[in-house]
Amino acid sequence: MNSSIIGHNKQKKYFSNIVKNDFLSHAYLLSGPEMIGKKLFTIDLYEKLNGRSSENDPDFKLITPKVEDGETKLYIEDIRDIKKFLSYKPYSGPQKVVVIDDAHRLTNEASNALLKALEEPSAFSILFLITHMPKSLPSTILSRCEEVTFLPAQPAEVAEFLRSKNLNKQDEDFLIKISFGRLGLIERLLRDDGLDSAKIAVEDLRKLLSRGISEKIDYAKIVHENKTYVQTVGYWLNWLYANLNNSPKNTRIVRNLLELNYLVSQPQFNHRLALENFLINL
Repeated sequence: MNSSIIGHNKQKKYFSNIVKNDFLSHAYLLSGPEMIGKKLFTIDLYEKLNGRSSENDPDFKLITPKVEDGETKLYIEDIRDIKKFLSYKPYSGPQKVVVIDDAHRLTNEASNALLKALEEPSAFSILFLITHMPKSLPSTILSRCEEVTFLPAQPAEVAEFLRSKNLNKQDEDFLIKISFGRLGLIERLLRDDGLDSAKIAVEDLRKLLSRGISEKIDYAKIVHENKTYVQTVGYWLNWLYANLNNSPKNTRIVRNLLELNYLVSQPQFNHRLALENFLINL
């Protein structure tokens, strides 16, 4: 496996051995926290298997929710696309690889269609399902995939990753704390002023601790209207986790943040009201 991918040494060794001994399964479930490099890992593995880049390669297909189009689900049409792709023999080979990112977002119809593809695998295809919520997938799909668990990078690995980013010590320390070993999150924060946004969100939380109810309600209104609250809640949660022992009340705040994080991830709840309730009870 590519040594340029930081961390995941156990997983690199595992796949290197099964590739060397030709023991590849037809389907794998790659589970673990978001933004820790699972998708990058599958791309690197494809390039090792076929000896070429995955970019614009006819034997490689990545399926992911079309977030830029407002989609949050993977539909049966996506699986039909996969089945059509797999119905043809490899263009150059030797393997055809499908990566389904955020596999927990499959609709029921899509899951049922995918199950049929998993029950009748072709000899030249490998499916990788990527998720941070494996328990959300049907047991019938889980039972037909070999699960490989991924973990966040260790602090030393994060520090190694950051050395090439030309950051000051303060920003490095901030990223180490707020990323929780998720190198993909660091990459995202270093693009498009994301680091500044995360620092502002954390500073806002500090200020809100001493603000009155009306100011907290106003803040909830602003972040809700700006549609930045999901990311903001994530920054708060990571920061408080990293500083859990700095204050006795951080444990209570983290507990409330975990509930808030769940509520704002579910469309059926009133997100603005959830934000207001959390902030009022800081």
